[in-house]
Order: sequence, then structure tokens, then C-alpha cells
Amino acid sequence: MSFHPRFALWLAGSCLILHSSAWAESCDCEVSDNKEHAYDALLPLTPAASTAAVAEHLPWGMPSALSAGSGEEFLVQDEYVTCYDDDLRVPLWVAYRLTAQDLVVQRDRKECFRNDPRLDGVNAAFCADYEEKIFDRGHMVPNSDMERSEAAMINTYILSNIAPQHDKFNRGIWNRLEGYVRAWAKKRGDVYVVTGAVFDRDGNGKRDADSQAARMITGRVAVPTHFFKIIVHQWPNGFIETLAILLPHVDASPKGPKADHYLASHLVSIDAIEARASVDYFPALPDMQEGTVEALVAAALWPRK
Repeated sequence: MSFHPRFALWLAGSCLILHSSAWAESCDCEVSDNKEHAYDALLPLTPAASTAAVAEHLPWGMPSALSAGSGEEFLVQDEYVTCYDDDLRVPLWVAYRLTAQDLVVQRDRKECFRNDPRLDGVNAAFCADYEEKIFDRGHMVPNSDMERSEAAMINTYILSNIAPQHDKFNRGIWNRLEGYVRAWAKKRGDVYVVTGAVFDRDGNGKRDADSQAARMITGRVAVPTHFFKIIVHQWPNGFIETLAILLPHVDASPKGPKADHYLASHLVSIDAIEARASVDYFPALPDMQEGTVEALVAAALWPRK
């Protein structure tokens, strides 16, 4: 199993993310200041708790970069793991285990968008970065996947879990896909979800240099060209089934039956996503199993009922 060098140092006993903003700015926060500060305090974990969270959400290893990058760091919290890019100021990927039990509780949505207090100000995204009206603040870990507690839900609104998404995309096909993932988790009992952003403006199937990324109006936060989800389920006999979807990030969204056809037409192999993102998402899979699992393209969307 291979780890990012900074993650290896952290595992050896140092805390990966020790920086903290001098202040935290929130926008559209619907909980009290006291609650907001209390939920922020839950984000930093001890090394032991971080190791446990990684083992819970990434049983097939910490994803590793396939090419040299800069400014990438891991943010580990109880409910999910993030690989955040300081240069792009968006999450490259998030990973978490989602169970049917996690989805039993349904609570009213409460928002609290804010910068991540674990990040230095120069590396963090802020509310002002998302004032460009054509983009939504798009969740990588959906708030609806984290309704198990108010704290878990509110902590999906940190901007290290957010990427700019065209409003029609975010509220349309992306929202539909998020709902399908919850339905699949309920049907199968538990799934592992990896969600991420891809930067490939020239369309050559490889990750662009950070300097080539389009940026929002402040020039700080990068706009992805694609978004993806990889869903993994392991049956009791050890058989692993996967479903991977790579969607172009466009200001449009099909509706009704066309939406399902659109999602099915964008089923891809994990290998294809790894090539575009330059990441090995499951490095601890045995080589023989990895080659088979990651090369397959699902024949259809999984049934939801």
C-alpha cells in the first residue's frame, strides 16, 4: 500500500493538518454561533482517531497520486476523508462508507457554508469566492448522506467539501445521482463512495496542470471539467461489485427518463477515471483483483428497489 509522503509522516505520529485559520467566516449559517464553533471543534482528530476513520472509509487503501502534484493534503474527519488541493482550492476526491442505518434519520436541512478552520487562509476557499451566480456551492459529500446527526450534516458545509457546479447540473443530474447512491446503500446495506472532481480542459484523458484550470471570478477557486462517483459494494462472500460514472460538467441537465439514460450512457471503468484524475483509488486491492475490478464497466445502473 502506498501513501502520500505527508500522510505517511502523519501516520508516524505527526498530525497531518495542524494549521488553523485565525478566524472562520460563515455565510448563510442556520445554526447558532455556539453550535457552529462546537461543530468546527469536531473536525480535527487525534492521530489514532484519524487512522480509525481512514480504515473505516478506505478499506482498500488510501488513494495515491499517479503523477507528481503539489499542494495536496488529506483532511480526515469521523464521517469522511478528503484529498484537498491547496492550489485549486477544491476537493480532488472524498471517500466515505454509507450504510442503510446511516440513512434511517431524516432531518430538516440546515446550511452553514464556511471556510475550513483546518486550512491556512491562503489555501482555503471563502464565501466571497462563491459569489458568482452561475455556480452553486456543490457538495462532494452530500448533506443528505449525513443526516445521522446535526453535527455530521453541518460539517458537510465546510468549503473544503465544496466545488463550483453549474446550477442546472447541481440541482439536476448531480442531485439525481446522489439520490440513487442513497437508494443503493439502502438496498445493499452498505456501500463505499468515492466522489471527485476532474480537470481535463484539453480533453486528452489526462489531468491538466493546475495552472491550466479555469477559475471563478475571484481567480482563486478552480472549476472542474467533470465530476465522478465510484460506488463499491462487497458481498459477504468477498465478491466486489462496482459502478463508476463520469459526468461532463455542463450548464444543462436532462430530465425524467432521459436522465437515467444519460447516467447509464456515462458509465465508465474505474481505470478511465483514474487515468483522467491521475489517482489510484484502490491501491490495496490485490493485483489480480484490482485489474479485473477496475477495468470493468457496469452493464447498467444498479436497481434501486
